[in-house]
Amino acid sequence: MKSKVMIGLTLLTVIFGAQVAMAECFIGGTITASANPDPLGPVWMYTMELSWDTGNNYSLSHANLLMDPGLGTCLCADFMDALSWDYPVGSSNGYPDPCTVEYEGFLECEGDPSIPEVTGFLLKFEPIEDENCEPGPTGTGTFIFYSNLPPAPIDEEILSVVDKHANEYCFGFLAGDFPAMACDPVGNEDSSWGNLKGIFR
Repeated sequence: MKSKVMIGLTLLTVIFGAQVAMAECFIGGTITASANPDPLGPVWMYTMELSWDTGNNYSLSHANLLMDPGLGTCLCADFMDALSWDYPVGSSNGYPDPCTVEYEGFLECEGDPSIPEVTGFLLKFEPIEDENCEPGPTGTGTFIFYSNLPPAPIDEEILSVVDKHANEYCFGFLAGDFPAMACDPVGNEDSSWGNLKGIFR
């Protein structure tokens, strides 16, 4: 089984270069696959370790795992079948120190309307509202999702994440593993996305 994923980060940099250049921001991390310790749950547990720096005084609003620009053969139902997660989906350090922020996970099939041109399928990590603790401009978090699909190595220059802070946003890379989707998340070879697609098996 092979999975072709997904977003050409080079294209994103071209599209959003002006906004990203406004601040030296960073987001990135790794996804590690391991056997699910719950014998009644999906076979595989995927742990994403994420870190960010908004590059300014704006706190993190939310983060997205960009999985598919929506140009290929994948449907929203494919990701609904392939992925699951608990409530909360993860946590991070928060402000004021020391405190812990918990997050809710959402599968979004029509992109993120708060970030221009981010379309397709993504997994959104939204902080659960707590007036006593919220994400800061910098932070680290752990997010967990599950799948019966086995892991496939990520092309480090393709699978990507984005954070939203105030009216700005920042794109970054992931390394590690992701469930091996049977569908093709990248479409027409002649399109901009197709020309920048990455393949992992």
